[in-house]
Amino acid sequence: MKKNIIIIVSIIMLFVIVFFIGNWHYFSTNQPKIIHKGVGKLEEEQLLKLVKLEGEWAFYPNVLISLGENFDSYQHKKLNLNVPFNWQAYVEPNEEGLSVGTYHVNIEVPSDGVYGLYIRTIRQASRVFINGVEVGAKGNPSTVLSAYASENDDKYTVFSPSVNKRLDIVIHVANYNYPQAGIVYPIEFGTMKAIQKHYHWKVFLDIVVSIGHIIVGAIYVFTFLQNRKRKEELFFGLFTISLGFYMSFINQKVFFLLFTDLSTVNQIRLQLGIIPLALLALTFFINAMYPQLLERKILYTLAILLGIVFVMYGIYNPFTKNERASSEFEMIMRKIIYISVTAPVIFYNIWLLIKVMLKRLEAVCYVLIVITAISCYSILLICNFLFGMPFDYTEFMLFLLILFGFASLLNYRANQAVLKIAALSEELLEHNQMKNEFLLKTSHELRAPLNGILNISRSLMEGAQGPLKRSQQEQVILIHSVTQRIGHLVEDLLFSSNQMTGEVRISLRSVSLSVIHEVVAEIRSLMPKNSQVRVTAEINLDLPKIYTDELRFKQILYNLLHNAIKFTQNGTIIVTAHVEQEQMVIQVSDTGCGIPTQELDRIFNAFYQGNNHHNKEGLGLGLSITKNIVEKLNGNIYVTSTVGEGTTFTFTMPLSTLENVSNEQAIITSHTDTEIQLRLPLIYKGSDKKILVVDDNHVNIKTLTEALSLKGYTVIALDNGFDAIDYIKTNHVDCMLIDLMMNGMSGYELCKRVRKQYDMLELPIIILTTVMKQSDLLQTLKVGANDYLQKPISTDELFIRIESLLAVRQSSIDAIEVEMNYLYSQVTPHFVYNTLNTIIGLSYTDMENTREALYCLATYFRAKLNVHYRNSIVPIDEEMELVKAYLSIEKMRFGDRLRIKYDIDESIQLGIPALSIQPLIENAVFHGISKKVEGGTIELSLQREGQFVRIKIYDNGVGISEEKLHQLLNEESTRIGFMNPLKKFKLIKNASLRIYSEEGKGTTIVILLPEGGVT
Repeated sequence: MKKNIIIIVSIIMLFVIVFFIGNWHYFSTNQPKIIHKGVGKLEEEQLLKLVKLEGEWAFYPNVLISLGENFDSYQHKKLNLNVPFNWQAYVEPNEEGLSVGTYHVNIEVPSDGVYGLYIRTIRQASRVFINGVEVGAKGNPSTVLSAYASENDDKYTVFSPSVNKRLDIVIHVANYNYPQAGIVYPIEFGTMKAIQKHYHWKVFLDIVVSIGHIIVGAIYVFTFLQNRKRKEELFFGLFTISLGFYMSFINQKVFFLLFTDLSTVNQIRLQLGIIPLALLALTFFINAMYPQLLERKILYTLAILLGIVFVMYGIYNPFTKNERASSEFEMIMRKIIYISVTAPVIFYNIWLLIKVMLKRLEAVCYVLIVITAISCYSILLICNFLFGMPFDYTEFMLFLLILFGFASLLNYRANQAVLKIAALSEELLEHNQMKNEFLLKTSHELRAPLNGILNISRSLMEGAQGPLKRSQQEQVILIHSVTQRIGHLVEDLLFSSNQMTGEVRISLRSVSLSVIHEVVAEIRSLMPKNSQVRVTAEINLDLPKIYTDELRFKQILYNLLHNAIKFTQNGTIIVTAHVEQEQMVIQVSDTGCGIPTQELDRIFNAFYQGNNHHNKEGLGLGLSITKNIVEKLNGNIYVTSTVGEGTTFTFTMPLSTLENVSNEQAIITSHTDTEIQLRLPLIYKGSDKKILVVDDNHVNIKTLTEALSLKGYTVIALDNGFDAIDYIKTNHVDCMLIDLMMNGMSGYELCKRVRKQYDMLELPIIILTTVMKQSDLLQTLKVGANDYLQKPISTDELFIRIESLLAVRQSSIDAIEVEMNYLYSQVTPHFVYNTLNTIIGLSYTDMENTREALYCLATYFRAKLNVHYRNSIVPIDEEMELVKAYLSIEKMRFGDRLRIKYDIDESIQLGIPALSIQPLIENAVFHGISKKVEGGTIELSLQREGQFVRIKIYDNGVGISEEKLHQLLNEESTRIGFMNPLKKFKLIKNASLRIYSEEGKGTTIVILLPEGGVT
């Protein structure tokens, strides 16, 4: 407890110190006064920073002295008073309740130039004259109430040139029933440049604080909307957004700089109305975080009180509605009432957080930060509200602290949930692994006794121990049958367990379809003679061989036929085969009971058994095993069925071609009876693409390097990881092939070390291994490998993997070399990411389309990322090439959702600004077509029109609203991809540009350029 108190006191003292340091110039009274009896003289070194015009100003109470009048005639009224001050003791309100006064000071400067004033607080209306010229005003100071006007935004700057190194400053001030009036905060003086810099810096800080609050709040609100479970995120987001808007209503009042047409009354309503909303959100946030601390009655009471304050001050607000009829007493009372409701709510929330700390609930350390920050912030807000004391730079630090405290509090809870989920996930994974091990061990343990029972029962059936009675023989046959059934279940469990651990090995070779007849004949021989089911195979033996594992292929057929027999009481089961799209298509059809449509998607799941038949023997592993084997043999399987009519299982197998046969001989193995010793590093020079091979087996090195060198690559071979690390430190490498199990440094460790120098795109790594379990695969990818191959390795597969990785690497290199700020404005990151993912997917199945996609992507990047190309003039056909490349890529992504029409006159020779048409096309796709679920059409036309060339871009997307269209045409939009091309075309002489758009129907851009183009 003592430790917590020390921490609280230390933090509070720290922020009190920062608070007073940040506002030291407000509290300090020992600063030198530069004004004496209405005259101030400044030296050159004083103007190096802003100077506060504090000291004895000439003040003329109860009168507004016009510019044409002589100040000497008002000497009897003149007072020399220290500014700033509250003039309440010197000024008397007139009959209408208005108080007025005139401030006068002469400033002598070391040299003539343009100087300025930064006016922070003059209550309530003011007008500034310098050297006889009005230079600025807030409101309209007047002695007549009908002409008087005040403004809530009291901070402004004025500028004027000096005359004969002097500035004669006159300020008219008027006030109506405000308790603190006149110049109540020092006016700052300096050069025009210094004043503007000072003012813009304060505006910038206010913008950062306000927008920072709003953005953080919006993030948490959107996060809540995604799951709608953690209400504390919603309330924290609303609290932060409310606080952000309030910060934009005070200090430099950046909100009112944007919305200048708001009246003073409405500005005050916004200021007073936003605070109860923020407090309401804060209260609900604390209740959502710690519901055990806040009773519902208290919560609802506070909500009602804050709601009343919001309605009275933010909506109705009789005080601001009748401001001119309010007395000074009423104006003071409205503040007291307002503070008396809001301040207790603030301190009650602070007390709740203190209770969190005292009860040592979760995230106590973050609660301490929140308590301190809210306390300091509350004190600061109250001082600002009551006394007009400025925040200056303290608000920025408190802003960061509050966000850090609250965000840490939320993230702590989120992290705890993530940790719990992670722990549960690990536990589930452990249980899943234990289940697999249990199945594997159980299967192995059951195998031996089952074989013993089968042998004994067979021996008894054969009469080895003498003849049995009929009843005894029937019992032994039943024992043998049941044991056989259990044996099949054990085999299925064992195979399924091996699949789960990735330990099922296959051996591919050419297999004749005659094996189908063998399986069918074996099945028929095992069926009862009185069976009503007929199994046939209609296979043409002239069909080409398939490239598969014969044993696994037979297992597929056996499982499918056994499944068909189980669900067919009487009828026919037919196995057929035919060639389709260079694949052998094998079908197993039955006339059984069929499978309901709702179960078709689940029948391949492990342990799933359909509900359409009473026969529940087995564990439901047969179809799951079948699907896994088919996919492992590079095939696909699917099912069609009609209830009451039958079911057809269809699966595919690759054909055995000459290429397959040659591959059988071209497999890279890791076993040999001959030992060789190579001189390393072994180097084969070829193309500029360098492949580094690392394997401690010299036979494997020789086989791999020779295969790669024949392909044309430059190959460097090493037999240990240490030499490989040294080599890549000083030499460029495009791809690495690493053996997983090496002496000294394993492939895992080498991969880790490489990843410390190069990321996955800079240097792709393919791991080579003899045994690849599922755990090994996960570990391989975890340490940073891009891909893996299991030995024996097919050279064709190896080359495809290398080419794919090198192509993606080259695309990445092209993108990285460009300036990032320009890249972000011109290239959409999601576009590049989605395109590369599409290309990677294509590279495994369709190399021709992959090359075409990469060519389009290269064309796109070539134009987008060429620094010297951006502002140049290019032929129209080059721009069209870029447009077509971009649309080809988008067509690849969107498919039928994007339709493209070209109407281009190829004979047109025209020079246009680079990157002028493609960004407009990209804008049409991204902001127009992609926003519609059904997609749309892009039309691009390039035709002659008299002495001009007409470029027309049309899309039938979502269109542009009138407001946004107006912003685009007036260059007020922030869309860089849209505005940059428009600005380029507007700079061309005799060029014209028109935009037509209607929401929901689309957008048309028409550009007319002179026939000669741009030179």
